[in-house]
Amino acid sequence: MNRKVYIILRIFPLLPVIMLSGCVENTDQQAVPNSITALQNSSTVQITDMLGRQLTVPAEISSTVGTSSPPAILVYMLAPDKLAGWNSRQNFTHPFMDENYSNLPVIGNWLGTKTGNYETIIDMHPDIVIESTSTDGKTNEVIERRQENLGSIPVVAINDSILFVTQSDPTIEYVGKLLNCETQAQKLIEFRSSILNEINNTVKDIPEDQKVRVYYAEGPKGLMTDPSGSQHSQVIDICGGINVADCPLTPESGMTQVSIEQVMNWNPQVIITSNPQFYANVYSDSLWKNVDAVQNKRAYLAPQNPFCWIDRPQGPHLILGTAWTAKMLYPDLFADMNLSELTREFYSEFFHYDLKDEELNILLNPATET
Repeated sequence: MNRKVYIILRIFPLLPVIMLSGCVENTDQQAVPNSITALQNSSTVQITDMLGRQLTVPAEISSTVGTSSPPAILVYMLAPDKLAGWNSRQNFTHPFMDENYSNLPVIGNWLGTKTGNYETIIDMHPDIVIESTSTDGKTNEVIERRQENLGSIPVVAINDSILFVTQSDPTIEYVGKLLNCETQAQKLIEFRSSILNEINNTVKDIPEDQKVRVYYAEGPKGLMTDPSGSQHSQVIDICGGINVADCPLTPESGMTQVSIEQVMNWNPQVIITSNPQFYANVYSDSLWKNVDAVQNKRAYLAPQNPFCWIDRPQGPHLILGTAWTAKMLYPDLFADMNLSELTREFYSEFFHYDLKDEELNILLNPATET
C-alpha cells in the first residue's frame, strides 16, 4: 500500500488530569495530591473528568456503558471487553463483529431518540457510565441529573470533540487513560493523523473552481440533507468537497428537508448517502435522472457495517469514512490510497474483526448486497 505515514508531534491543550494510580509516575510526587496517596492501596481512585468534576471510581474499571453511541463505540474500539452494552441494535445481515460483542444487551440512549432507561443501566451494575457532553445544550444540568438518577454509579463526562473527526484526539487520549488502554488509544490517534494529513496535503491546493460539488442525500427519498458546517456532513468539508446544500442548518439532529427542485438547481457532481433505500432507487427514479451525479453514475452509498462510516452514529470510526469519502470525491488524486488495506487494518485493529474477502467486497461495493 502506498500510504504515507506521518509522525506528528502535537502539543495538546491541557486536559483534565486522570489521576489513576497506574498512570502516575513515581518520580513526580509533587504532582500527586495527598488524596491519591491515601487511595493507592484502596479499591478506588479519584479522577477528574473532562468537565473538571472530581469523581471516585474503581481502581480497575472492567465494565462501562455510554449514554449514547459515540462513547460506546469509542470504548469498543479501545477496550471492547470493558463494554457492557450498546445504545441501539444494528440490524445487519452481516454485522462484521464477533458475536461476543454484537450480542451485548441494548440499553437505549439519551442522544437523538432518547430511549435510555436508568433502571436498565442500574441493573447491569457497570463500574462507570460515560456521558458525552453534547446533551440538550445544558451540559452541567444534564450531567448532574444523570448522576442523581444513577445513584452510586459514577458518571464520567467526556466532551463532544468525540463527534468531530478532526477534533477527537483529546477525548481518545482521555478515555485511553481512564480505561488503562493508552497503547490502543495511541494507535487510533496515529491512524487518524496519518489519514487526515494525507487528505489535507492532497486537497489543500485544489483550486476552488475544480472542487467537486457534493450533495449529502438523507432519508429514504434523499430529500433531507445537512449543509456545510454541520457535524453530520463534516466528511465533505474535510475532503475538500463543496457541499451544495444551501439550506438552514438544523441543530443537533440535522436532516433539513429540501425539494427535488432545489437539488436539481444545485446539480451536484457527486451524491453520497447513508441510506440504502434511497441508493437502491436513485438510478431508476425519474425525479433524479437529470441530476449530473446520477447521469454520470456518481451516487455512492457509504459502507454500513457494523456502523455507518460517515454519519449516525458519530464517533471515532468516521475516520475510515473520511478516507472513503476522499476516494469517492477525488478518485484520481487518491489513486494511491489503498482503501481495501486501510479497511482491513482498521477493522482488525479497532473493530476487532478480521474481514474475509467476501465481506470486504460487500463493504466497499454495497450494490453487491443490495
